[in-house]
Amino acid sequence: MDSAFWQAATAISVVVLTIGFIIGIVKYLQFRRRDDAKLAIDLFRDFRSDEFKAVIRSIYSVKPDQWATLADYQRVRFDHLVDWLNLLGAVTRNREINQQLAIETLGGPTAIRCWYKLLPYLRQETERRGFFCDSFEDFTRRSVTHFQERGVPIWFNWGSERVELVKLLQKPEFKPRTMEEIRQGVKASGTN
Repeated sequence: MDSAFWQAATAISVVVLTIGFIIGIVKYLQFRRRDDAKLAIDLFRDFRSDEFKAVIRSIYSVKPDQWATLADYQRVRFDHLVDWLNLLGAVTRNREINQQLAIETLGGPTAIRCWYKLLPYLRQETERRGFFCDSFEDFTRRSVTHFQERGVPIWFNWGSERVELVKLLQKPEFKPRTMEEIRQGVKASGTN
């Protein structure tokens, strides 16, 4: 009887611990989703601000031959948007917010359009600074892949320019790299 009592007590303890562990995991996941939602809402508010919209419009209006002659205030404004898209890429890659939510709701199409327009500036600044906008590039690549797999075209329409970007960004001269490709490129060039 003593042995049966301890076996029953052990079984009950295991069940209670298992239930407690499952409840703990569920609570953690609920907490995590709540944090993800708060972060996504904060990013969405920033992105929909009048300041960001003005910066995006000014990026779209830069002519191809003007990138080398940008004023300092323009560089600061563009860098602010690039930093924001870089942050969005980093939190998405680190799974702090859902990738599909980030791409479809927060900034996928805008990241693609900005990548297309900012490419000369981004290359120039990466050459000058070394480490610049890697998470933005990776996020843009994941966004292009996302829309390509779903057959969704992303158009850039500004003035007389009309370009289907998901197709265009498959060409080697425009194609954004994944984080792995970026890191391999850095290792191959011998820089840290």
